[in-house]
Amino acid sequence: MSNGTQAPERKGLHPLAWVGIGCGVVLVIVIAVMMVGGFFLARTVKNVAEDFEDNPGLAAARFIVKASPELEEVAVDEDAGTMTIRNTKTGELITVNFDDIKKGRFSWTADGQEMTVDVSDAEDGTVKIESSDGGGFALTTGAAVSEEIPDWVPVYPGSEPANRGTMTTKESVNGNFTLTTDDAVAEVIAFYREQLKAAGFQATVNTYSGDDNEGAMINSVHEAENRSVIVVIGRESGATTVNVTYTSKK
Repeated sequence: MSNGTQAPERKGLHPLAWVGIGCGVVLVIVIAVMMVGGFFLARTVKNVAEDFEDNPGLAAARFIVKASPELEEVAVDEDAGTMTIRNTKTGELITVNFDDIKKGRFSWTADGQEMTVDVSDAEDGTVKIESSDGGGFALTTGAAVSEEIPDWVPVYPGSEPANRGTMTTKESVNGNFTLTTDDAVAEVIAFYREQLKAAGFQATVNTYSGDDNEGAMINSVHEAENRSVIVVIGRESGATTVNVTYTSKK
């Protein structure tokens, strides 16, 4: 691997701090909602727990709590479709509403704010995670992404961006997409290095090679504009894959 500065540390989804839980809980929530929302086969859901047959919303909420050591169940109101959960680290009480979970949505509230996970279109590759306050974040993937890729983010010629995702917080706007091309890794590196340099970015390139594969990582920063672009390039079985992640701080 060639010499270069270490890639800047990428922070987690810190807006979740207002709920007092870690990022991993969101992943568990998404999995649970997919299970009871019909993303998996019905017979698979039945094999997970008998509770899913009687009250899938309640079962999913309990699944989330049991999957996180930071959460514990306090009380359940089945008529209202809510569960009260305590954060064992902060003592904060969180009210979870699972009324819409059968439709592929899950939400909970804390300090007057609501966090919603929507995987109702997960079969089309779309997952939405949103918070109701301006300090939260919105994560959109798949077909739901409507924003254009910023003109300061290079797109390799002859390729079509796919697997797009965007995330907006009160501090930054972030995006990600993948590309494929038949061109060699060296050609892709040269393109991005030239384009990023012309746009005012300072870029560092690290490369690697093996018996059956090769690739590179380009870390670039535009300090004046508070922007960054990370390009991960890999070639295997005659095809080159490019993953581009970009961030613009507000």
